[in-house]
Amino acid sequence: MKNIVLFASLTDDSLSSLKRLKESSFFSQDCTIHLVHCFEIQTYTAEFSAYTYPTTAQYPEFEEGARNVLKVLEKNLSEKFNHLKFQTSILFSTDPKHKLTDYLKENKADLAIIATRGKHGIEGLFSSSFADHLIRYSSCDVHVLRPKES
Repeated sequence: MKNIVLFASLTDDSLSSLKRLKESSFFSQDCTIHLVHCFEIQTYTAEFSAYTYPTTAQYPEFEEGARNVLKVLEKNLSEKFNHLKFQTSILFSTDPKHKLTDYLKENKADLAIIATRGKHGIEGLFSSSFADHLIRYSSCDVHVLRPKES
């Protein structure tokens, strides 16, 4: 059985791109689909103290919201591929790129799928692309979905 990991940003563009997978042949055989989202924990410093966002008290609320969004994606994909098993993971990390590449190793992923935001020009030059990181450091094959041109 194959393990396919879908890295889902919770943006409309990313989810729309991932929903287009219904038209692909990636899921023609039995496999487990891992729907994964990682929230970045950010730390801010003030004069005498540090603040993190989200706080650990907010994790359950963030996790519930992300699970609800990913349930819609799961339902969409399972309409055509009713033989698939789904596993949803919501993670929190100060370093999401490394957390997610570790996730691939830990779960013995056969394929990782990511939807890009399609940044180009200066915006794309200075952004640290998660897709680029996956291509370089992933322990498995990576399929990158480009945004649909309007």
